[in-house]
Amino acid sequence: MARAKRPADVPDPTQCAARAGSIGRLCEGLLLTRRAELGESVDDANRGEALLRRTVEEQPEWATAWYGLGVVRLELARFKVLSREGPRQSVGVSWIAGARAALTRALELEPALVGAAEALARAPMPREGASRVGDGLALLKRLRGGLALSPAARLALGRLEREAGQVDTAVVLLSEAMARGADSGVTMLELARTLHKAGRPVEGRGLLFAGAARTTTPEAKRRYREELAWVATPLELAAWDSTAVPARTAWLEKFWGEREVREGRESGDRLIEHYTRLEFAVKNFQITVPQVGRQKVRSVAVATDQSWIMPPNTVSSDAAAPSADALEAANDLAVTDAYASTSGINVPFRIFSVTQDLMDDRGVIWIRHGKPDLKTQTVGGTAGEAWLYRRQGEDPLVLYFAEADFDGSAGASVLVPTPAGSSAEALNQLCGGGIGLCDRLQADALGAGRGGQWNGQQRQRGASEARVSPNIIREQRNAGIAQITRAVTSDAFPRTFEAPLDPITQIYGLDRTGGGSPRLVVAFALPGEKLSYTTPPEAGGRAIYPVRVRLLSIDQATGARYELDSLRQFAAATPLKEGQYLTGVAEMKVPAGRYTTTLVLTQDGGKGALARLAAVEAPTNQALRVSDVV
Repeated sequence: MARAKRPADVPDPTQCAARAGSIGRLCEGLLLTRRAELGESVDDANRGEALLRRTVEEQPEWATAWYGLGVVRLELARFKVLSREGPRQSVGVSWIAGARAALTRALELEPALVGAAEALARAPMPREGASRVGDGLALLKRLRGGLALSPAARLALGRLEREAGQVDTAVVLLSEAMARGADSGVTMLELARTLHKAGRPVEGRGLLFAGAARTTTPEAKRRYREELAWVATPLELAAWDSTAVPARTAWLEKFWGEREVREGRESGDRLIEHYTRLEFAVKNFQITVPQVGRQKVRSVAVATDQSWIMPPNTVSSDAAAPSADALEAANDLAVTDAYASTSGINVPFRIFSVTQDLMDDRGVIWIRHGKPDLKTQTVGGTAGEAWLYRRQGEDPLVLYFAEADFDGSAGASVLVPTPAGSSAEALNQLCGGGIGLCDRLQADALGAGRGGQWNGQQRQRGASEARVSPNIIREQRNAGIAQITRAVTSDAFPRTFEAPLDPITQIYGLDRTGGGSPRLVVAFALPGEKLSYTTPPEAGGRAIYPVRVRLLSIDQATGARYELDSLRQFAAATPLKEGQYLTGVAEMKVPAGRYTTTLVLTQDGGKGALARLAAVEAPTNQALRVSDVV
């Protein structure tokens, strides 16, 4: 049978047969590495690594051999092959770290070896972090002036310098990459993130928005979509995908502007917070694989533990059959265990399907919602965490995280709907002592642990034997799934106030009859006893109440943003008492349209309040139209 014709650009390692010894092994190893790159063959990569590893052991001064070893290690990392010991790669060190060490050695031996410099610049950050990239970065920095690095290599190196904390160097490299013809969409996105990290958010914001109109290459499209996916809803991602490239700058401005208006934030604040959260999440919740030792593996088939339902020797073989009530109780407990096996803090199944492998579920939630208002966690045993977010005018957001199996990550890193399958001790630790995290579960578990009967015999249950009733597990699991869905399809950066003012507010859209332009009008009433005031001599004995009134609106169709900001000085003959209100009205001219509108009322000393209307219409040539009461 004739062999299939091999593509012309895929090398044939048999052509190295005429060369003997180290040079033959080097030749074959390099060709196998190239075949792995082109042919997607992990066998070629493994064979190439073995040959090149032996070559550098025999000829440690051959820069080309070290270069080949570095490249083939990057291929093995791409194939997700488990790392093994080798030259400049001790036990447990990742392929990427070992590749960087080999490429660094190649450049030390031959500083003009451009291929090694390109590969080292493009190699990603290893799982071990910045501690493994310092030598290579320092060497490239010394050699950069004499090396003709490609624009793509400068782009990759700039990204790596940022991840290593060298922000100023990263800005220089990314700017050089842009000037020399690197993918402008990708480079502007990377520069935007880097400039935010460097404390230059205005420049970064401008580059991010401008780069959205340059998402013409597959890589630029992918990178911008990934960046959006951290916070966007599914509908927003679909809208982004269907937006024409020239219109994407306006679309992205509206995307972030709506979030700022919604939370009563200054222009640019939400994007600054986004990149701050992203940096924290990458640093603290990045998925890593243990450097040494085996990963913990556990079966997904969890057997029902019924040993305490009918303890040995409790009922003899000639005893009367259990009552119907006892059988029903045993069945309920079996159902409880079945639910617990798919919902507790030691569950291997996922409710939330991830689409990225950079960070665990805690990082996803952190980027969307920030630092939780309250966090509790288990101490000892299986890891578990509970996070609580308080939301003005909404139900609290409560999320549970469990220890993950099979992925090698440590700690409570996977979203689960309920900790109901946990021990009573774990529930006590997670539920936070009556602060609303999972009080009903805790109470039911403790109630179940106080005692029970079997065949008329009283039996005291230990705390570790407590079980939550099946109905509550079903209820809590369904509620938990709804909470997870809400958490991973929304985001928030809420303004909080040390002393909430609790106003009564209304927001209207109207057009004055007899001419005039459309406008948004707000009416508010602030409880007098919560307000601060002064009695300056020039006020003639009156109480003066300074209140800052800010009205923020964004056109839902165009993304145009409108703001009113004024400091009002309200005067009262005498200080206001409980039951008395300070009232006011503010209005802002806007074009006819439909607006998301937020009113922010503040005083010094951390006092304030926020009122929002998701949709208010400013009509044209119509009588007063009143929106819903906020």
